[in-house]
Amino acid sequence: MTYLITSQEIKDNTSMGGNVDPDKFMHLLLDVQVLILEPTLGTKLYDKIIADFAGDTLAGDYLEMYTNYIRPVLWHSVYAQYLRDGIVLAKNTGIYENSPENATVSDIENIKYVEKGARSKADVYLERLQRYLCDKNIPEYNSSQDNSYDIDPSETSTRSGWYLDGKNYARKYYRSVADLNSGDYLELE
Repeated sequence: MTYLITSQEIKDNTSMGGNVDPDKFMHLLLDVQVLILEPTLGTKLYDKIIADFAGDTLAGDYLEMYTNYIRPVLWHSVYAQYLRDGIVLAKNTGIYENSPENATVSDIENIKYVEKGARSKADVYLERLQRYLCDKNIPEYNSSQDNSYDIDPSETSTRSGWYLDGKNYARKYYRSVADLNSGDYLELE
């Protein structure tokens, strides 16, 4: 799998400490690329960005998209995910809370607060990326996917909670998963 950013970029563009071992968070980058970036771009455009990046041939709108939107989404999303996952360590001898010597572990509410801020930053860039994709004529984004198992582009957010896909809106109502076939709606307000 190709990493679209480096560990140093994440450290330089977030408040993650420079001495954090990349082994502790770089695996999260692959998750973010597949779970946040690919659904936003769609598989066809995602694969093109990966291939052009690996071949060092990103240019034009693709390079602008990568530089101005994709990189910031990845920095902030990986940092937010690390804040959630960095609290617990899994080792051969068991699962432990990470508490370094001569330091106080942050309160979980403080961690959630910082994580929410990082996710909010990622969401701002995701929204800008989606607007950019709508304004530009990107063939891989505007055409259908090659296979039925590929992911179609959709509005994506890093926020947790209910995912209210635009296809399920009906004014102030939301179709529950159980009611998708019946057409019954739950009132939101």
